[in-house]
Amino acid sequence: MFNTNTFHGVDGVLTLADSPDTPPDSGSPIDTYLADQSGVVGRVLNVGVSVQTEVTPFHEIGKRIASELRAGNINVSGTVERAFVNGAMLRLLLGRYADEEETNAFPMPRFNMILSMDNRRGEEGAGSSKLTVFNVLFNDWQLQMPEDDFVLEQVGFRARRVTLEDKEVAA
Repeated sequence: MFNTNTFHGVDGVLTLADSPDTPPDSGSPIDTYLADQSGVVGRVLNVGVSVQTEVTPFHEIGKRIASELRAGNINVSGTVERAFVNGAMLRLLLGRYADEEETNAFPMPRFNMILSMDNRRGEEGAGSSKLTVFNVLFNDWQLQMPEDDFVLEQVGFRARRVTLEDKEVAA
């Protein structure tokens, strides 16, 4: 059954989990770089996940509309902002290079992101959704220090695929 509920930011929790595609000998990025071993990323806002499919139209000579549409590459990307700056997100981007300078190639940490949304308010038909983004690699990190607002760090990421599970919960 599809979830037909609306969610607010307070209904969501962002968790990072180890990916089975983590390179051998690189260790668990969650255990290595996050202070909270449960993988929960604290004080996040503006989590965005984008899925783009490249669709290529085929136009025949003499026709104005496409006679065929072909699905192409799928790109998963997004951003996460966090009001808790401790270097963990930057270390998840840089891996071992954050702590020591290397001249050889170094493995980048890979992990899964799980965005859980739950609005169980005791109402009939209340539900939850779980968005899992697989094999995430952070590809940029920014620190913003505004004059009159909270200091925020922002990371951009790329991923291999995404799934969404909906659950309807009885009251």
